[in-house]
Amino acid sequence: MVLHHALMRPERTAQQDAADSAEPALDLVAGLDRVMGDRAMHLRVLARFRSDYHDAAARLRRALAAGDAALAQRVVHTLKGAAAMVEARRLRQLALGVELAFRTHGEAALQPAGALADELADELGRVLEQLDTVLSPPGPDAVVAAASPEDIARLRAMLDIGDGAAPALLAQRHDAFLAALGPERMRLLDAAVRDFDFERALAVLEGRGDA
Repeated sequence: MVLHHALMRPERTAQQDAADSAEPALDLVAGLDRVMGDRAMHLRVLARFRSDYHDAAARLRRALAAGDAALAQRVVHTLKGAAAMVEARRLRQLALGVELAFRTHGEAALQPAGALADELADELGRVLEQLDTVLSPPGPDAVVAAASPEDIARLRAMLDIGDGAAPALLAQRHDAFLAALGPERMRLLDAAVRDFDFERALAVLEGRGDA
């Protein structure tokens, strides 16, 4: 019984559970910050996670069914690190919970870990669903709405004060800014923001000739 309680996650309210399910599984802005605003690298990191860990929950369940505590611990340890890299915070917490159970109780954790493994599988499913949306290119008939004047004004204000979150905003709304600015200005804006040359980026955004 003591072991069962040790494996249970902390007591949570219905409101906390609802908040978890409403929040995106991935924090894309924080993930972009991890790679210094490099959107192409961020997409590669996300794609690598999807490729390497899409079956992590199945591998964990096979290890549990086989009674292989060492393998189960390795699976959740690597998943924990990968989830941190893509800012899948709840998935990381769940993987950490399973890992700590095995680290503390060894093979005795195999059976009660099943409940956490089910919860981990559900959260991994949410992560993969969001990744499919982020990584799937729009269809040939898809129409991307151009960035609104409010979006452009917000980016302009951020560039004007040198706000380090500007690259994350640009990445998050990249297709919309592309639709508003056109490919050539967007190429110049991307280059300036990637170099953290916010003064030049502001000139590009405003269509000034000194960009």
